[in-house]
Amino acid sequence: MPEPPLPNFLVIGAQKSATRWLRLNLGRHPEVFAADHEIGFFNDIGRYEGAGPQWYREQFSGWAGEPQVGEATPGYMFWRHHPDRLAARIDETLPGVRLIAILRNPVDRTQSAVVHHIEFGALPVGTGVLDYVRAMDPREDPLGIVSGGWYAASLEPFAARFGDRLLVLLHDDADEDPRGVYNAALRHLGAATDFVPADLERVRSEEHTSELQSP
Repeated sequence: MPEPPLPNFLVIGAQKSATRWLRLNLGRHPEVFAADHEIGFFNDIGRYEGAGPQWYREQFSGWAGEPQVGEATPGYMFWRHHPDRLAARIDETLPGVRLIAILRNPVDRTQSAVVHHIEFGALPVGTGVLDYVRAMDPREDPLGIVSGGWYAASLEPFAARFGDRLLVLLHDDADEDPRGVYNAALRHLGAATDFVPADLERVRSEEHTSELQSP
């Protein structure tokens, strides 16, 4: 088998905004290979500087020759991870890469993030969203409960560097027209839009009811 390539597309976020749904369904397309987990390469300095691009390449070892290769890590556009630094790392490592961001109403995203962190033990059971955000400076919050929804600040470095290689989609549109959002993503990657996963809408529904299991 040939050595797997570095990716030519990334889904960079936002957290709790249907990135898993998009990654799963892109990976079902015959022209697309998507890693089956969040790799977290560019937002982990140990991986980026220590393990390096060869380690990153190895995370795509299931590649079978698909022309489009990518991954989804919502932390790449997370404000507290310094998107300006991440945009520079991505641009330097992956020349010509295409990016997709999918955004959710910030209030809904915040609520979902709190529930997620309660489920996984980062917040105490019974934590109230309003109590939490009133007690915590969002700039200092290690969980990024509020700052995870600072989309303008988070996306600006990517927009400045990547221009029309960055596609922004909306969570609400994925709810209302999953096929349309899926096709927009495929067109952005340069993949044919004549393939539709059999359970495209079912997967969308499952993410609503089981989003505690995945960011």
